[in-house]
Amino acid sequence: MNLVMAGINHNSAPLEVREYFSLHEKEIKEAVPFMLKQKGIKECLLFSTCNRTEFYAWSEGNEDVMHAFSAYFKEIKKIESRFLQEKIFYTLEEVDAVRHLFRVACGLDSTVLGETQVLGQIKDAYLVCQEEEACGNYVNGLAQKALSTGKRAHTETEIGQHAVSFGYASAELARQNFSELHDKTMVVIGTGEMAKLTLQNIFDLGIKEVVIASHYPGRAEQLASRFQGKTINLTEIDSGLGEADVVICATNAPHYVVTEKRVQSALLTKERKDPLLLVDLGMPRNVEPVAGEISGVKLFNLDDVNQIIQENLNARRQEARKVEVVIEEEIEEYMRWYRRQKVNPFIAELRSKADSIRQEKLDEFESQLSSLSSKEKRAVEKLTRSIMNSLLKDPVMNMKDISLTGEYETAEIYARKILGLRENNDAAEETHKMETQKKR
Repeated sequence: MNLVMAGINHNSAPLEVREYFSLHEKEIKEAVPFMLKQKGIKECLLFSTCNRTEFYAWSEGNEDVMHAFSAYFKEIKKIESRFLQEKIFYTLEEVDAVRHLFRVACGLDSTVLGETQVLGQIKDAYLVCQEEEACGNYVNGLAQKALSTGKRAHTETEIGQHAVSFGYASAELARQNFSELHDKTMVVIGTGEMAKLTLQNIFDLGIKEVVIASHYPGRAEQLASRFQGKTINLTEIDSGLGEADVVICATNAPHYVVTEKRVQSALLTKERKDPLLLVDLGMPRNVEPVAGEISGVKLFNLDDVNQIIQENLNARRQEARKVEVVIEEEIEEYMRWYRRQKVNPFIAELRSKADSIRQEKLDEFESQLSSLSSKEKRAVEKLTRSIMNSLLKDPVMNMKDISLTGEYETAEIYARKILGLRENNDAAEETHKMETQKKR
């Protein structure tokens, strides 16, 4: 059996195509048993995120995996054939499939370099596949190694430590400008996605109070309730600015919401030991630029925040090189384990045959051994087993060593012939394939 993966992701297909192949947990529970029933599939791991849906399987034939993957979407999800074009899918085999999964787990194949969410998504999917009895020795080994590789990458490097979204970058500005946030008040002007993400990230740093300012009270109250905050109408923004230590502006207003005059008034409202931090994420800008020139004020706009993101992306790219080293180390260790698994059936059959012969000979000489005491019979049993193990030691160790090379399939075919074991169809098929490729 070989490891083969088939998938679709943000690099192979646009969003309007990928969404047809997106699977939630219930669908994964449905898809896994279906795929296991397809020809050749023995074990599998299936997971789906906003950027990808990938299927890893051990099969008797490499083409079986792509067939099983596409069959589910065609037969169960009833996706039109025009969306099942081969060019939007990719397939990888053996070590290439392992490397791809490890890179995904480490966040190197994500739209946001170094993100950690995908690691949890792989873990959740793995648990679902276990529940559906899709995981044998091979899937368990691969999934567990992928998860540990992802954890190691984020522990030993700083791949996930630099802000690469506007929300994270804005939170980093707050962290850089204040030694403590537990006594600070944040005013968020706007209730859109940018405002929500920024609010979430700064709230997670432990800010004392949140105030949402908006012309839409319903939206503002809904958002404020998530963060134990309060709301004010945008017409009351002057009072809000007077209490604020951090102001996040993220509206689509065509004019300045926070003016120079309003900022000057806000500075007179209360005594401050730290500058008033204004983060303008609006387009067009929400804060009058000259407000940033006032003493006691720090103003950052979209370009400033984007510069932080670009600097941090560069830092993550540097860390990504370290992660690649971690991945290659983990691949080498995993592939040694994986290749050793291929020799296990051979060793088991060899030991079984040898023990059967040993037992047959003991049975053959049973009458001659009948006069022995129980202690002596145990000694004979121990002796024959010791002789058998000694004879098997070199063949077993040599086959384990050969399993780490590209010559194992050929070696197993000849070893089975020499030792009188039944032919292994997987090994024979693989050798035939290799010989055919050489002729080409």
